[in-house]
Amino acid sequence: MQGFSADNPIGKGIHWASGQEIAFRLLAWIFGTRALLLHTDVGAAAAGLVGSSLIVGARYIEQHIDYARHAVYNNHLISEALALYAAGCLLPEVPDSARWRSTARQTLTEQTTRQFYADGGYIQQSHNYHRLAIQDYLWALVFARAANETPPGSWIDALERSLTFLHANQNPSDGRLPNYGGNDGALPSLLSCCDFSDMRPTLQAASVACRGKRLYDAGQWDEEAAWLFGVDALGAPLETVQRSSVSFAISGHHVLRGSREDSFATFRCGTLRDRFSQIDMLHVDIWWKGHNVLVDGGSYLYNGDPKWLAHFMRTPSHNTIALDGRDQMLHYRPFKVIYLNTALLQSFEDAPDRAMVRGEHYGYVRHAGRCIHQRTVYFGKDDLWVIVDRITGEGSHDIHLHWLGGDFPHSAAGNGMSLETPAGVFSVSTFDDRGLPAEANVARGVEDPPRGWYSRYYGDKVAVPSLVVRASRQLPARFITILGPGQPQLRVNGSECTVTAPGYHMNFGLP
Repeated sequence: MQGFSADNPIGKGIHWASGQEIAFRLLAWIFGTRALLLHTDVGAAAAGLVGSSLIVGARYIEQHIDYARHAVYNNHLISEALALYAAGCLLPEVPDSARWRSTARQTLTEQTTRQFYADGGYIQQSHNYHRLAIQDYLWALVFARAANETPPGSWIDALERSLTFLHANQNPSDGRLPNYGGNDGALPSLLSCCDFSDMRPTLQAASVACRGKRLYDAGQWDEEAAWLFGVDALGAPLETVQRSSVSFAISGHHVLRGSREDSFATFRCGTLRDRFSQIDMLHVDIWWKGHNVLVDGGSYLYNGDPKWLAHFMRTPSHNTIALDGRDQMLHYRPFKVIYLNTALLQSFEDAPDRAMVRGEHYGYVRHAGRCIHQRTVYFGKDDLWVIVDRITGEGSHDIHLHWLGGDFPHSAAGNGMSLETPAGVFSVSTFDDRGLPAEANVARGVEDPPRGWYSRYYGDKVAVPSLVVRASRQLPARFITILGPGQPQLRVNGSECTVTAPGYHMNFGLP
């Protein structure tokens, strides 16, 4: 800490370029001093250094926080407000502390309704950034306790909504969520030994903070709650919550889940309310027996070769349809899209043996043909999915239907692919609206142009199978994709479809 302070004088160098980085550095120093250095003979010196650094950092953030208010009004803004709150709570003798504390409380309170949607979704349409924001508010509760302040109820409400939302989208066996939205590896409070992708530590801490109860049984995911709220958190009563199908219509996230909690699909359909999003409307993730068999590719790398940023962010790499070589929105610059997509959820149904969700988006309406993409996802619990894509509009158009498989060995067929998972073979097969096989090709790990890549961890990508159907069709046009164990069979009779698989017989009408 002494060396860093000497080498990075205030306002000079890259480490003063981001108020959020300043905030996280100060949080790390506070934690390290409290957990380690106060118990040594350099404790007093460390506390003095951190105190003076808090003052300098808070003054600098206060001077520049309006940039975050106008340009990065997401996790950046609340992280900067958190640093102000920390300085104000921990240094009450400093003349500026009351103002810092007041500004921070007001900002953090305002952002609970600005950034956290009423259904629990988050402004950035990213599960990873959502976790970061939750950790900011958990830290805010810690500092409020240190200052003997009562945190605003809106802080608790935002955490509660977030907890419900993220838990509903979670894979129970390993704590992961779909690799959805921007994922740059941000995890500012590394307070457990769990894998980066495991959300249980933060959700367990949020549950203790909001409900006074543990959401998961005892495990290494208890560490974060213990660090933040003391070892008594480990003795909080256990109250597990059964996951089921649920629609978060405001943020546009929908979950179809079976009697097995580890077999489910997530569907993205909702009008964008803010500019923070990948270009991925109607994307579908599928988890089968705990294995993510259809995946979101992630983000990989922001500042490398521009082709990679474009690939991971734009429409063709997602599990949806691109038309005429265009994206659903315009990728204007690295972190900005324009012509924000609008979408409509048309139906959401859940029954004991099956579930269904249908929606459409209007990202292509502004182009020639005024095309609309509608997608219906049928789920025969717990092993069979049928996805019907319908494109309406005028004229003939080039259609690009894409499915990105998980990191499993694969084999390709004329109209699909099979994934060799630890739970067995899972197949993806594509057909036209007459029930005839749709010509498809499968590629894995293509460099130029990029295709068939998955990045669960920032800066790291692995080759995975990518199935693409390319066709020129006079509209309206339909495609049917069947997903499940083995090789499910499709029969089409007019507008009526029948899908059969071992133990399953599903009938439905073509939308």
